[in-house]
Amino acid sequence: MNDLPLTRVDDTTLPAFAAFLMAKAAPDVRDYLAKTDLRSLFLDRQGAEAWLQGDPQAPAAAVTLVRAPRHDGCIIVSAQILTASGGLAAADACLEVFLDREDRIAPAARLYRITEQTHQPTPAARLAARGFTRIPGLCEYRRPAGPPRPGEFVLADQALDAGYGLALFDDPAQPPDQAVADRVAAIHNRTLGARGSVADWTADVVQGRLSQPGSGLIVARRGGEIAGHILFQQMEGSILVIEACLARAHWRSGAVDAMCRLMAERVSAPRGLDVVACADVTNAASRRAMDRAGMALIAEHHLWECRIGAGVEMFPGPAVIQGPAPA
Repeated sequence: MNDLPLTRVDDTTLPAFAAFLMAKAAPDVRDYLAKTDLRSLFLDRQGAEAWLQGDPQAPAAAVTLVRAPRHDGCIIVSAQILTASGGLAAADACLEVFLDREDRIAPAARLYRITEQTHQPTPAARLAARGFTRIPGLCEYRRPAGPPRPGEFVLADQALDAGYGLALFDDPAQPPDQAVADRVAAIHNRTLGARGSVADWTADVVQGRLSQPGSGLIVARRGGEIAGHILFQQMEGSILVIEACLARAHWRSGAVDAMCRLMAERVSAPRGLDVVACADVTNAASRRAMDRAGMALIAEHHLWECRIGAGVEMFPGPAVIQGPAPA
């Protein structure tokens, strides 16, 4: 199976690729994909790639990834592998072919991140042999649908009393203007980007997120300046928080609690949907904020990382797992 090539998904193979994803992705991912323009997500999106292994009309596996530049010049390569059989051998083979076609010498620093799938086996031995390390990734939290409850959002009034104002953008006919999108991207880059594992955003990325059905944006302002935001997407049975960010100058202000309370009042309760959000295991502040928002920890997700410096050779690992020479 290692000899099966990868074929880049294009307009011709997009229908077969879409059918494969809908058949093999996890249920919550299928829900998201069913409401998403797959061409925009996988073909038109900057840095996005999709590959099919084997016969494009009956693939053995698929690789989806995004190559995105970080503020320090490092290229983050976030990838996922799905197989038709759901077996470990198929995942091993697809991983080998994918890594073997990457540049043998990295032209720029790279951070590879491969997410574990909850419903398919992870090629752990192959990843380790290739230099990847398994690390704690994300903690997943959930809050039941409904308005604020006693004991939740305890710092929200503190923010409002200090002069913070809130705005909700969830009407596609009235999207936020360019200045709002620019500021949201800037806050993302200066906070999450500074953690070293998230790619930078532009205003176009923000607007693209908001173009998805059921998406929305909550912003907190003080003195005319946007201090933070929550970006969310409606799924089949929940509201997914894509990210919640607060500029450093506004940390400990209670603005996050105020935005979360607004989400409960004007998004979760009216739609009758739970709120689901994730935070890095190491992000103690975000996890405390979720606790204050009445969210319960329901799952932990791991990932595999490999950091490659500029000009460094990407060794294929032990000879017993070497694949063909890169093209």
